[in-house]
Amino acid sequence: MSRIREILNRIFWHPNEDPRNYEIVFIHRGAPNDLKVIPAWCVVKVNPGSFEYSLGGENARIPFHRIVEIRDAKSGKVVWRSPKHGSTAIFKSA
Repeated sequence: MSRIREILNRIFWHPNEDPRNYEIVFIHRGAPNDLKVIPAWCVVKVNPGSFEYSLGGENARIPFHRIVEIRDAKSGKVVWRSPKHGSTAIFKSA
């Protein structure tokens, strides 16, 4: 399982985590700075190489390679960052 999928699954399935506490930043051409931020709670499916979300009538599938970072929505602390953008990981592998 990929590291990013492992982290997303932890956010959604671990009893100590709550998707409402996280946001996902990904590359989205045409958005300001070509980045889009969504709350993790709007993710409807985690696939082997992507995730799907539904927010405000917008439905999309985002490949993992477009994710820049996952962060705590309240503190802004980065939980995971793409190696292309200065890798950081707070959640450790099991």
